[in-house]
Amino acid sequence: MSSTSDDPWELTRHLSPRGSVRVDAEGSNDYWLTHCVDEDAPTTPWAMNLAGADGRYRYVCFDLDAKNGNAAYDASRLSYWLDELNVPHLVCISGPTGGRHVWIAVDDAGADAELVATIAHLAAQLLPSLDVNPLVNPATGCVRPPYTPHRRGGRSEPQGDVAVLEHQVDVDQLLELRTFLVDAGASIAPAPVSLVKGMAHDGAGHPHLVGAKRDVSARIRELINAAPDDDTSRTLAAVLVGCARARWRYTDVQAIAEHSPALEHARSRPGAAGARHPRTIHDSEKTLAAEWSRAVFFAAQNPPEFDVEDPEFVARAIAVSRAVGACQSLADTNPGRWGLDGASRAQRGAQGRPSHRAVLDAVCLYLVQAARADVEVDTRRLSADTGYGREACRLALAALTAPDVEDDAESAWLVRVEDAHGIHGARFRLSERFSTEAGEPEWAQAAMRPAPTAAPAAALRTWWINTLSSHLQALAHDVFAAPGSLGRTAGRAYAHLPEEGTAEPEQVQQTAGLTRPQLQRALRRLHRAGLATRTPAGWARPEPDARTAAAVELGVDGFLLERAWRYDLERARWTAWCDEVTWLKRRRKPRRGSRHGRGPGDVALFGSARPRRRYARTPDGRPDHRAELALAATRVDLPAEQSWRTRPWTAAHLASDTLNEIRAAATEPDRVPATVS
Repeated sequence: MSSTSDDPWELTRHLSPRGSVRVDAEGSNDYWLTHCVDEDAPTTPWAMNLAGADGRYRYVCFDLDAKNGNAAYDASRLSYWLDELNVPHLVCISGPTGGRHVWIAVDDAGADAELVATIAHLAAQLLPSLDVNPLVNPATGCVRPPYTPHRRGGRSEPQGDVAVLEHQVDVDQLLELRTFLVDAGASIAPAPVSLVKGMAHDGAGHPHLVGAKRDVSARIRELINAAPDDDTSRTLAAVLVGCARARWRYTDVQAIAEHSPALEHARSRPGAAGARHPRTIHDSEKTLAAEWSRAVFFAAQNPPEFDVEDPEFVARAIAVSRAVGACQSLADTNPGRWGLDGASRAQRGAQGRPSHRAVLDAVCLYLVQAARADVEVDTRRLSADTGYGREACRLALAALTAPDVEDDAESAWLVRVEDAHGIHGARFRLSERFSTEAGEPEWAQAAMRPAPTAAPAAALRTWWINTLSSHLQALAHDVFAAPGSLGRTAGRAYAHLPEEGTAEPEQVQQTAGLTRPQLQRALRRLHRAGLATRTPAGWARPEPDARTAAAVELGVDGFLLERAWRYDLERARWTAWCDEVTWLKRRRKPRRGSRHGRGPGDVALFGSARPRRRYARTPDGRPDHRAELALAATRVDLPAEQSWRTRPWTAAHLASDTLNEIRAAATEPDRVPATVS
């Protein structure tokens, strides 16, 4: 594209992401007619679609309308921010009314419509003159390109070289823009609360199922491309439900609405003698949106037995469930490996500890939940699921990944496949010795417990999820984890008491891996606390669950809740530090014509030249991690006061002192940095 060319039609043909543009045929600013770019230039003003036929934006154009505010001032602010972020852009005076267009070209992959809509809504909070309509509707959103005539005379005059639109930005730069707008004071509106689990809403309020988008099944793909049957509404409903289960968004459906035969019901309505009459654009969009909402609600309320849209799900679920079964079977036959056979403390330190088994169970649970060969694991999540501290979980992971045979990583229980990076934890998988391939039916059957061996894939996976999660939930409670509680041994005995029916002491002793004296002491403690009942047929759990009442009676309620709160503060601080490191490493170039990086006409962001909140720092410029933790404490809600803090335990006093220090630091203005610095 020539930087000196001012032919509006040639420029439009070069830039347009589609084979047609929208034309204002009646001079009413309603661009509802289409005009092929291969034909001669229209005789009336035209506008170019910002998104391609696939619904992904190739251009992000901020349409600043003079009737809504000071468009010139808003354009200068936006241009300054984009310069700070090194985002190439072009500012145009749209016509005689004084409006402005700020253009950003996106790379060939395009930008997701939901991301662009979020940026539009955030920018509208800071730029009053912004019209968000072109950025929230990928199907019809359009803006007049540079040099295009205006219906009231004049044309769109670029204030720079149009060749800047050849410098395309990627999604990462748009994500930086979104983060910048939030730091500048815009707030992301919370998603509408859905009454159905697994549903969410996009920026325009259209529902969708949570998850990554994937291809639709072969049957739905065939319906999309085939002519509908006599009942066009039934064909439309079937296609939309299939798209919803494939985690499509409403914008994805809009992209195929114009050409898919299956969506004919949204484009036209039935008439006399079998004829169909086209709907208006407004009626078509309204019909499609309503049918999409019904389809998403139906898909959320009627999930399939397993993920039929993912052809590899069944194979993965079977392989992971069998590997977890083999691992659990071997772990059950080696109670001494987990210090559950009455060994001395020194022997437990050399062989293993009960915390190691709890962490192994938690990792197995993550694997069957994800139906993946490896999963991301972090110690704080393990702490929440097992009741052990994060340091105990870290040591357990180290022990489980230590090979039993030197230089043979597969002799360990777990194998680390990827180290932790930034805010993401390390990834782990089970050792290959637990793999049960299709050619090993005897080993696969022997490794399974009797209950789930013959179950189908979905039932087998569900059985392991329920078994492991119920066992871990029984352990991760204040009444067993807090200082001064009943203790871990009592927790293991409680976890192996049947939820329904009774069990003999010998049966509990075998499944829990406890010695007879250990089990007797644990059952006495549980019985005194009201957590175990003795009947002529054996021992059982009481109904209803009395653990919370027992924790209150012992004065330990709230221990795990407050520990989770402290871990949330640590997560927030670590995330802020990773963002700070990323910001410091980001390459920035000074503005042209300015020695200090600012031009004479620049507009400062709220009186500050730095467009984000810095990490907390000491007066000499060093990172102040304690102050950042205090700042996080002001954003994360503190749990209600709990009785366990008043107990005379060293651990409790230490935790309480730490919390008091954090609160005190949060109230010292000289230690907490300003939100924008």
